[in-house]
Formats: sequence, C-alpha cells, structure tokens
Amino acid sequence: MMGRIKVWLGCIGFFGVGVFRLSAQTVSNDTIVSKVHRLDEVTVSASSPVRNVTSTAPVQMLSRKQLEQQGVTDLADALRRFSGVNVKDYGGAGGMKTVSVRSLGSQHTAVAYDGITVTDCQSGQVDLSRFSLDNIRSLSLAIGDNDDIFLPARTVASAASLRLQTLMPDFSEKSARLQAELKTGSFGLVNPFLRYDRRLAEKVSMSVSGDFMRADNLYPFTLVNGKYVTEERRDNNYIETYRGEWNIYAKPGEHSVLNGKVYYYDSFRELPGPVILYNNTSEEELNERNFFSQLHYMTYWENNFSLQVNGKFNWAYSRYHDEGTEFPGGEMNNIYHQREYYGSAALLYTPWDAWAFSYAADYSYNNLSTNAASGVKPYRHTVLQTLTARYRTPQITVTALMLGSIYMNGAKIGESAGDARRLSPSVSLSWKPWGSKDLYLRASYKDIFRVATFTENYFDRWGSRDLKPEVARQYNVGITLGHTTASSWLTAAHFSVDGYYNYVKNKIVAVPYNMFFWTMLNLGHVDIFGVDANADITFRLASRHQLLASASYTYQYAVDKTDPSSVYYKDQIPYTPAHSGAFSLAWENPYCNASFHATGVSKRYSSVQNIVENELEGYMECGVSLYRSFRLKGIDCSLRGDIQNIGNKQYSIVKSYPMPGRSYKLTLKISI
Repeated sequence: MMGRIKVWLGCIGFFGVGVFRLSAQTVSNDTIVSKVHRLDEVTVSASSPVRNVTSTAPVQMLSRKQLEQQGVTDLADALRRFSGVNVKDYGGAGGMKTVSVRSLGSQHTAVAYDGITVTDCQSGQVDLSRFSLDNIRSLSLAIGDNDDIFLPARTVASAASLRLQTLMPDFSEKSARLQAELKTGSFGLVNPFLRYDRRLAEKVSMSVSGDFMRADNLYPFTLVNGKYVTEERRDNNYIETYRGEWNIYAKPGEHSVLNGKVYYYDSFRELPGPVILYNNTSEEELNERNFFSQLHYMTYWENNFSLQVNGKFNWAYSRYHDEGTEFPGGEMNNIYHQREYYGSAALLYTPWDAWAFSYAADYSYNNLSTNAASGVKPYRHTVLQTLTARYRTPQITVTALMLGSIYMNGAKIGESAGDARRLSPSVSLSWKPWGSKDLYLRASYKDIFRVATFTENYFDRWGSRDLKPEVARQYNVGITLGHTTASSWLTAAHFSVDGYYNYVKNKIVAVPYNMFFWTMLNLGHVDIFGVDANADITFRLASRHQLLASASYTYQYAVDKTDPSSVYYKDQIPYTPAHSGAFSLAWENPYCNASFHATGVSKRYSSVQNIVENELEGYMECGVSLYRSFRLKGIDCSLRGDIQNIGNKQYSIVKSYPMPGRSYKLTLKISI
C-alpha cells in the first residue's frame, strides 16, 4: 500500500513542478482586454445570475440580499427554499441539521466553505448548524457538473455541491468596520454576533468574527396516543455553542489572490430522545469541537494558464454520553477524534476563446480513533483526479469530465475495509436556440461513486467492513427562461424546470436509532424519478416599491427495486416525500419591508416499509418577517422581527422528534 501511495504522491508532485515550470515560459502577447477576460473566467462563481440561466446543470442560488428579503432564519431554512432538497432537522435552535439532494443521501452532497470542502470522515454528514448565516455572503447548490470547471477534484466528487461564500470586507468608505448583532427569541434563545474588518496594508486585509448561542429549547408539543391527547414539553434539549473565525485576504501580485482561514467551533448539546408513547426522558449529551485551517491561492499567467492551490488541516472531537443501567458503571462515554490533511492543485488552460481544459489532483489522509468497544483505529488515503474539457459559444456549451477515485483503507488496530477505485465520467450541455431570447435547454449525465464512511464500516454496532460502495448515475434534462427589463412593471423573471432520473446501486440508507446512532441498510437497487421547478419574479409597484415572489416545487418517486418478492418492493425510501415546495413573497418599500414565506412536504415514511405505523404526516409551515434598515447618528442600523410557524403547526421531520410550534425572534444589527 505504501508503494502505491508514494507513486500517487510522486505524480502529484511532478504535476506541481510542471505547473511552476509553465510560469517561467515566455509571456504571450495577449492584450489587456484578454487578460481581464481570463481573470473573470477564473473568479466568477457558478452562483451568478447569468449562470443560473445558462448553466449546463441545475444551479440554485441565494444572495445575502435574497436571504434578507425571503425571511430566511438559518441555513436549513435557506435550503428548504431550494427544489430537490430534503433537510433532516431534529428541532430547536442549533439542533442537528443535514441535507440530502434528490434522495441520494447527505453523504452525496459536498459542502464547500469558501471554496474548500468540509468533511466528516466519521459519518460523512456535515451538520449545517455549525455555520452562522450572519457570516454568509451567498449560498448556491449545483446538482451534477456544470460549466464551472476550475474546481478542486473533491468538489465535483459528489452528486451535488453546496457552496457557502462568506462575507468579504468592504473598505469603500473606511479602513475598518465593526458589526455587532444580537438575536433573542422564544425558548431561551440568545445569540450575539460580532465581526471586525480591518485593512492591514494596501493589498492585505483581515476579518475576525465570533458568536455565542444558547437556547433551552423546552418547547411545548402535543402528544397523540390513540384517543388520548396530552400537552407535553420537550425535555433535555439545551444547547450552547461558541464559534470563531479569522480570515486573511491578500493580493501578492497583480493576477494573484491568497486567502487564509482559521475556524473553531465548540458545542454542548443535550440530545432529546424519541417520544415513544409517554416516554420523553433522555440522559444523552453530545460535546463537539472542530478546528480547521485552510489556505487558498489562485493566479493566472498571460500564457493562458491559471493555477489554484488549496490546503487544509481539520481536527474534530466528539464525546457522546448516556446514562442507564444497561451500561457498565451506569454510564457510557464514547470519545472520537478525527484528523484530516488535505492538499489540492488545479490547472486551467484556455488556448482559444471557445475552449478550456482543466486538470485537478487532490490528496487527503483521514484517521479516526475512539475508546468505543470496537477498538478499530481506521485510516484512509484518498486520491482524486479530474480531467475536464469545455467548449462554449454564445449558443452552446458542452462540458465533459472524467473523475478518477482511489480509496486505500487501513487500520492501526483491527481489520480494515477493502480498497476501492473507479473512473466516473460526466457530460453536460446547454443550448440557446434563439439568439434574442434568454431561453436555454440543458441535459446532463453524471456517474458518481461513494465509499462507505468510517461509521458505516466500523462503528456504532451496525457497521460492516463488507458494506458495498454506492454507485449513482444521474440523468437530467431541463429548461430555463430569463427575462430582465428596466422599462416595465415586470422587472425580472426567471423560470426553470428539470426532470431527472437517478439510478442507485447498493444504496446505503441511514435510519436513525437516536440522534447519534444510526442503522445502516444496503439496498441493492433504488430508482429515483423527479421534477424540480423554480420561479423568481420581481414586480415594480411604484417608485421605491417592489414585490418579489419566489417559488419552488419538487416531485420525487424514489423506490426500492431490489427484490420483487420483498414486502417493501417499490416502496418509497425513508424520509422522502413525494411532494415538497416553498413559497415566499416580499414587499420592499421605504418604510418597513415585509415578507411571507411557507415551506411544506407531503407524507413520507420513517422506514423502508410503507405501512401506517411508519407514516409521517405532511405539513405546511408559514412565517412572516418585518425588517427595516436606517441610520442613527452616523451608525447603520437594522431591526428585524420574525414569527416562525405562525399557525402553530404540530409536525415532525424525523419520526418521534417533534418540531417547535409558534416562535418569535428579534434581531438588532449595527455597523460602525
């Protein structure tokens, strides 16, 4: 195994040496105009409004302005506004939240924080409650591979990628800015946030931010047990989190960018158990700490080459505590440590205006240690490489990508899972049939490969070293239409519809036993058919008055097709509703901006067998927001009020974990 590792590291090192030798070549005679064009091609993100229409694969985006307009309260709430997304939420402020796209599972969604993927080798799931919406500039969701080809290999090594971009310092008026924010609300919520930006030199600046959040989360809920209905209160649901982040921004040269980040997260949360009949007691607790530092460097040269290099170190700690007579000494304390070392290099070559080629190579080393009874100390070497070609004209864009994945498993103690490798191709295209209209047709195919996580392979009572990797094949066809005008009452409109089919072989389905332990099921064959639809419309009502409407809808038919003789053959896979959607309406005016929003899903099932006992009722949750920005004695101020679940709807996203009813939140923000 070490021989193979050395070979691959040698290939990556040779690639890096070759790249830097290219920088020493003779500079071509590009004009200043073409230089600017190349820089835009490197730095523009897939979340820009133009790419939402022209992209070869579905891309959905929410800017910071849209997050405010639509009354979004946290990242999970933001993702519920996207079509094709299923968010698992255990309830309460700061509660655990994970996202699955098009029923493929949360492990198939890569979460990139300022361009570098966030990972969890233990569970493969990223808890979105770890990130603060107060520090987010935009978030975008790309399903499949689109025409943004200058990316690390790990970003495209998933079925979908969620990209979180943090706020950039604004020094247009002064060389330092201080922003303070305070949220308070129902069920004991207190959440202060502080951010400080400062210019250190002409081409160097920094930002530091931090927040604290605590909530009792002792919200009431209605318990229905046959003909008996009682009013209960959610117990053992306290949470306390600390989060800090430091960023450095530099421009070492005219065509170069260097960004660094240090992040720390510390949380203590009580884990409420499932509500079974009248049993609402739990002694479970979870402590989590996460530290990572990352570095991103990007440059381009006048010989049509561009380079980006990324590096990251990640450390995570978790301690799961439970009490009961079934444990030796009356309690259980499972402690987990995981570490990751990650490096990536990507090279972009644009020989002609219509053609672009990209090569990316990523290497990561992960290990996990625990005091759990299994005693296994696994580690994994991962090598990912992509080779991509793109052809683009004003009428047509075609992108082809080949991903090579190599996973080499080992264990310092105990038996390890087997190695895995695969070549995964993808292709996508976008066509504009008429030059005068922003109407685009698109189609895409992607083959993706996911190995089991350490939890699925080794731990938590149900892990198996023989668990088969998932193979997913994604097919998508869609249409987008955009319209923008400055002279009409209809200022802008954007519509998109996508139909898709996902074929998943050896799908790994996670069903929760409680908030920390999961049962892993390996389904041989899953078929997923679906339709995603999105609409965004802006109306001009009068001077300084506009109405913004946004809607999304998803239909999914995701069924197990493994064994025709099985009792759950053609049953909907767990926690997948057939229908889901979201709607928001915002009125912007000079006095007090207002928004109304609603999200809802149809019934779904908590297990692979679709019977009445496993059924979860559908729900529709509505909320309203009022907000206004103003200036007071030279200080920029903002005041916001939110009411969530205004109908006090009783529902659960995860079976036996009731969500909060009506709640209130007040936010005050100042910027100096």
